[in-house]
Amino acid sequence: MSPRSGRGTISFVRPLASALVAATALVLVAAGCGGGASDEEKWAGSVCSDVATWKQQLQQQVDDALSTLQSPGVGTVDAVKTNVQQAADSTKKLASDLKALGAPNTDAGAQAKQQLDSLATQLENTVNHAKQTVAGLPANATVSQTVSQLSTLGPALQSLVTNTKTTLASIQSSSSDLKKGFDKADSCKQFRSSKG
Repeated sequence: MSPRSGRGTISFVRPLASALVAATALVLVAAGCGGGASDEEKWAGSVCSDVATWKQQLQQQVDDALSTLQSPGVGTVDAVKTNVQQAADSTKKLASDLKALGAPNTDAGAQAKQQLDSLATQLENTVNHAKQTVAGLPANATVSQTVSQLSTLGPALQSLVTNTKTTLASIQSSSSDLKKGFDKADSCKQFRSSKG
């Protein structure tokens, strides 16, 4: 084989190799990422991922506020206000994310979408209440005044966590296909219903 034909082979192999790599990448994206996942599994995975992120952020913000209140000092009130605002922002984002999600194109999917939209409205209402409560604090509020006025928000946020779990359990019990989606989606492990 002459040097020229060798170069010709190399110039032919490179584009072929690139094409194979691109084709393999497309196959991995289409099949590997979702693993041939059903619409229900992909949807459930998105729901659970959004809720899990929110729960983690909310827990961190509540823990930070409690830690600040345990050793009050200069800036305590502002720090707690910031924690409440961050919790409200996280909750508002979850509500927005849930409303933006589509749903599997089935009757059960449409019903699940209604349940999530209803949950999102509850989230938004709690956010609005939290913001009003923080806005109602006097500019020179003491730590005890702050704790007293914000004390109602703890149960309200806890209620949201409980309602979220209840909604996800209800969605899973409404359809065997949706339940399979929750069972297969990795991000749904902590939200899986124990019912068969």
